[in-house]
Amino acid sequence: MRHFIKNGIQAALVSLSLLTLPAISHAEKQKTQTISPQLYKQLSSTEQLIAKQHYAHARQKLHQILSGLKKDSYEQALTLSSLASVYALENNYSKAAKFLEQCLATKMLSDPQQQESLLNLGQLYMATEQYQKTVNTLQRWLNNNPETTDVQVLLANAYTQLKQYRKALPYIEKAIKQSKKPQEGWLQLNLALYYELENYSAAAGILRKLQTRYPDKKDYWQQLASIYQQLRQFSKALTTQHLAYKKGFISSESDILTLVNLFLYQKQPYQAAQLLDKELNAKRVTPNATNWEALANAWTSAREYKQAVNALEKASALHEKGELYLQLGRIHIEQELWQAAINAINKAVKKGQLKQIGEAYILLGMSLYETEQIKAAKQAFHKAAKYRKTQKSAKQWLNYIE
Repeated sequence: MRHFIKNGIQAALVSLSLLTLPAISHAEKQKTQTISPQLYKQLSSTEQLIAKQHYAHARQKLHQILSGLKKDSYEQALTLSSLASVYALENNYSKAAKFLEQCLATKMLSDPQQQESLLNLGQLYMATEQYQKTVNTLQRWLNNNPETTDVQVLLANAYTQLKQYRKALPYIEKAIKQSKKPQEGWLQLNLALYYELENYSAAAGILRKLQTRYPDKKDYWQQLASIYQQLRQFSKALTTQHLAYKKGFISSESDILTLVNLFLYQKQPYQAAQLLDKELNAKRVTPNATNWEALANAWTSAREYKQAVNALEKASALHEKGELYLQLGRIHIEQELWQAAINAINKAVKKGQLKQIGEAYILLGMSLYETEQIKAAKQAFHKAAKYRKTQKSAKQWLNYIE
């Protein structure tokens, strides 16, 4: 689950919309404050340079202008704002934040300009990973402005980076609720927060939205199936995983075997066996002894003994021990296929490393007796009599034969 959380947080980080800070409108400023004609001409000249993307030249010129201005004046605030804009356009967000801080510190801006600069500064702090400053600045902005979706998302991200998940959650939830088409990243952040807060039922709801809106993204199908298992809603997990398989989203061996096990857990061994048989033959599941044995067990649970035998024969041939041949022998005995049982058990004994060697000789003796190979049956029972667990049964068989 943890890698889903990490991916969700990273994907949810918003692209900041106002980092190219607009220069404060001179015309608007002149309604309440004035600047000298000379400064007006100089700032107009730098704006033309900015429009032509001559940022370095504009920056140098603004620094020259700034050095000759009175401290904490309206003219200084205006020039600092323009300088912050240039640094932001050059993607130097740290410097942009520094000069915008100085601009706000003059306290010479009108209320609308003050609020615009606060919002921009909050975004600059976010871009420079100063998350606590982001929160503090944007909360100041919220005190005088109605909440907007972008600011809510910014605050949700900042609180998330501070690992204050409960504080982040209401902001991202509100942003999603207010938007007709919330961005995928917002939903991913919401999902990540639910994971962090271990609210898996709510996380499942977000994943269903993501799955519905982005049906071709396999990660959402697999995450939803995984969270259903976390909630022990195995029937839903199976349905989701099976649909993902049909859509071609499940291809790795581990995911295929997970689906097989879900079928078995839900008491659908026939479907499990069909799936595993198909994938073993396609070699998307490794055709080794373990997987062939799993297929044999599935077919056996489904009472499809012919298929179970075929799978177990393949598993037995690949296994280093004789246990699977002995298991194969048991299946043949259940079906009264005595000669097939004799062949399988002989192979089991030859391979060796049997946990219950005495049982193997008992089963071999029974099968030989049923095929009227009495001498060989007695030999098998005599061997079984050498083992403590099968000694009594072997003697009973020998007495019966005599």
